[in-house]
Amino acid sequence: MATPVRIGIVGLGQRALQHLKCLWSIPEAQIVSLCDPFPENLEEGKLQSYVEGFELRDIRTFTQFDEMLAAGNLDAVYFCIPPNRHNGEVIACAAAGLALFVEKPVSLYFDEAVEMEKAIGAAGVIACVGFNQRHVPNHEGIRDFLQDKRLVMATIVSNGTLESHSVKHTRTEDLDGPGNRVWAASAAWSGTTVVEAGIHQLDTMRYWAGDVDWVRADYVHRDDDDIEDGGDNPYAYSVTFGFAGGLVFNLLLSRLRKTFYGDGYNDLIWDHGHLKIEAGAPVAYYYEGPYPPETNPSVEQLRHQVPVPDQGRDGTHHINECFVRAVASNDETLMRNTFRSSM
Repeated sequence: MATPVRIGIVGLGQRALQHLKCLWSIPEAQIVSLCDPFPENLEEGKLQSYVEGFELRDIRTFTQFDEMLAAGNLDAVYFCIPPNRHNGEVIACAAAGLALFVEKPVSLYFDEAVEMEKAIGAAGVIACVGFNQRHVPNHEGIRDFLQDKRLVMATIVSNGTLESHSVKHTRTEDLDGPGNRVWAASAAWSGTTVVEAGIHQLDTMRYWAGDVDWVRADYVHRDDDDIEDGGDNPYAYSVTFGFAGGLVFNLLLSRLRKTFYGDGYNDLIWDHGHLKIEAGAPVAYYYEGPYPPETNPSVEQLRHQVPVPDQGRDGTHHINECFVRAVASNDETLMRNTFRSSM
């Protein structure tokens, strides 16, 4: 396929605006269509406030997906809509032979995701899910470092607040959703915090450690009298993933109201060491001298900085570059994940 790759974007909310900003600066990409059910999200002035130098020019705008698809002149379509709002659009694009970039979560329903994956496979189109954490330099460095390690256990703790969820661009108040447009706090819209946010930590762990064999999950559900504006996601989550290679991954999340405080913890253990993120950089603690040592080594002697490639690279920009190049060359190996591998 010749470049530039002609791209349409469905859903012009928070994440789509980030993708639009990246795509606008990628020479091989050409934005030709934008679609959003709410006209204010398609206004040039609003888009310019998020994307420097943006101009609608010949870009077509639509409030109906069917009209955008029928208009044609597309090579690829981005879907950046709330996960509960899919209604066959991904399948329709696959049937039309269009490449697909689908933001996570691709659906709140397993059967719907399977239907998407089958349609994409039958059509043989390039398709990617927006797991940009695979493109973050720190995570690439960690993956390289762990290649010869026997992973044993990983633990991530993320304590957050319901108030930290941002106001979105979808008029959820007109769609029987939260009145404050903070749909990420609503179980019916987000699938809970584990699905909407924890999916990133899980995919990053899959990038490092391979496939999951089993899962156990326990939630502490929110009291009815502590639900405001549809923000009914549970207080806390404890999810354990058992990986095929033997790793046990503990993901602990909380989303409290009226605390306005959050913190976290991370630790990845292999059979002879620990890996952590400290001051934004990966650090490994392990001993590499004669064993047993004459004296116990100091923390400074155990601490090793993990090499990180291309430290200035932005993960969201890079996943967009990889997708565009994959579509242009019809080569999915240029991507770090496909729709199928993300299932």
